[in-house]
Amino acid sequence: MAAKLNQPEYELIEKDGKIEIREYSKYVIAKTSIKQIEMNQNNNMFRTLASYIFGSNSKNQSIPMTAPVITQSTNTNYDMIFFMLDAQKPEDLPTPNDQRISLEQMEIGKTISISFGMWATEKRIQNYKEKLDNYINQKKIQVQSSLMVAQYNSPWALPPFRKNELLYTIE
Repeated sequence: MAAKLNQPEYELIEKDGKIEIREYSKYVIAKTSIKQIEMNQNNNMFRTLASYIFGSNSKNQSIPMTAPVITQSTNTNYDMIFFMLDAQKPEDLPTPNDQRISLEQMEIGKTISISFGMWATEKRIQNYKEKLDNYINQKKIQVQSSLMVAQYNSPWALPPFRKNELLYTIE
């Protein structure tokens, strides 16, 4: 069994089956983005960020891998995010060698999430998004972000043991 990766901590506010409302603090992230029209380059995005944590930075320093890896679509971009849990501020980290990587503070705040196993395919994401959206509408919850897809496992994890989540930041 693989070692458990560090994950952002949160306070659980409410739980209803697979749906949770949580409160996260502020975290430092490494982020890379592509234009929406280039979304087929997702794997390149992972390699871009992975190269940074494996030493492609100003100090040739290895940085611990964390989970989850988050992807998010905005109006124009598709972002991929790695959490940098050992840093308090972006300046604590070595500068990326790749200019496509930015180091930023991410204020996650209050979220609503739904968890699911297996692979995070488009069809499964859409299915769980509909469940989460229905819950949000029933409870009249105000969403503040676009949908975030959080994947917790390496590509080699067997489907029955995989963990994924869909999240929105909320009021």
